[in-house]
Amino acid sequence: MEEIEPPHNESEALPRTGEIYKALAASSRDAILGVNRKGTIIFWNKGAEHLFGYSSEEILGQPVTKLMPEKHREKQTEVLMALLNENCGRTGLIEGEALRKDGSTFPIELSLSIWQQNGKFVGLVIGRDITEHRLMEQALIESAERYCNLFANSLEAVFSVDIADDIVVGNKALEKLCGYCLKELTEMKPTNILPPEGREYVSQQVEQMLSADEPVSSIVHEILRKDGKRILIEQYLNFVKRKDAIAGLQEFYRNITERNKTAEQLKSSLINLAKIVSRVIESCDPYTAGHQQRVAELARLVGKHMGLAEDTIERLYFNGLLHDIGKISVPTSILTKPGELVEEEWALIRAHTKQGYRILKDANLPWPVADIALQHHERLDGSGYPNGVTGDKLSLEVSILAVCDVVEAMSSHRPYRPARTTTDILTELTDGRGTKYNASVVDVMLPMIESGEFKSMWNCGNSISMAT
Repeated sequence: MEEIEPPHNESEALPRTGEIYKALAASSRDAILGVNRKGTIIFWNKGAEHLFGYSSEEILGQPVTKLMPEKHREKQTEVLMALLNENCGRTGLIEGEALRKDGSTFPIELSLSIWQQNGKFVGLVIGRDITEHRLMEQALIESAERYCNLFANSLEAVFSVDIADDIVVGNKALEKLCGYCLKELTEMKPTNILPPEGREYVSQQVEQMLSADEPVSSIVHEILRKDGKRILIEQYLNFVKRKDAIAGLQEFYRNITERNKTAEQLKSSLINLAKIVSRVIESCDPYTAGHQQRVAELARLVGKHMGLAEDTIERLYFNGLLHDIGKISVPTSILTKPGELVEEEWALIRAHTKQGYRILKDANLPWPVADIALQHHERLDGSGYPNGVTGDKLSLEVSILAVCDVVEAMSSHRPYRPARTTTDILTELTDGRGTKYNASVVDVMLPMIESGEFKSMWNCGNSISMAT
């Protein structure tokens, strides 16, 4: 059985409540002082000594106004005396400036309570130095001012929504960008600023951002200005969450119409340069003139039929223009030699893949053209050259260009053999489907060959442009 401790005797009883309060007040790190109705200091704790610099002996019996700076004394005294003359139980909070023994001043927060015990009035004052608080407050104000100034004068359009507080703000750059004032933007549906054909795309992108839970994401799309003009923008979205719920969002808009035009011009210039290089290479071999151009066009068409992204289709076209750049190192006498080639001559021709890689590997180009030049004669089963790379290490783009290269080469006359028939080409692809050649690419190519689509494309000559 658990032993029960006997009750404490009277000498061990807890201190009375008044004694507890007195002990707490004496040891508190806050400045605690007591004053009578005349404003005379009648209690002074260690916290007050530390804060003001006066010992108890120096300050007790002194007027509380001794702790007030001269310039504020009259007003502070008036406020303090008004509180001291209130009824018991009254409390008040005062912020002001206090004076230390050494003459320095500091901001202070005073909490005042009015009490009466045994017929005696006591005003209990708790004081705290709020210097750090004021500094933080000022820093926050300055930070907010800087933010507001940056927001208002930003060259980028900014739109912010606080769902919880129903606050919507935007800057002048936003109004300039879209032509609508902020009031019009808040009253209209968000989709009204989007072209009809682009609304589903933007909605899907936003849904993806929400599911991905990324802090900041961007979308490139068109918007309709108030004047009806279309402009291309880059839109950054940041969803603000509180307690795992979306509380607001911030949007940044940048007009990239001109930048996009410049990028398109640079891309067009790059393509034209690749065409020139392609023609220079083919000038060494009149029998393969136009080969790289036709492979590029065929690869682009295959990419379209496979539903690939526009940037992938552009890469296919560009890579096709340069895939045989290594042939510039093959002697013209071999490239134009009539009749069958001996093994040594074939070895020199096969070396064009490695030479093409060496030419392109250090070029700072946006697409991996060097890898395409190296691997376009590789096959899924490892029977290709130069390295016998197998299918799982060959990209889809390499697989597409490999098939297009075979189809174009077999369709064209060479000095050492005549052009192959359509039946020959179909047989080569069908027999190699899934072994030498990518099955998906072959499945797209076969109908194009059977219908004659690929040859009709070439018959259009050089009129085919990069427009997709």
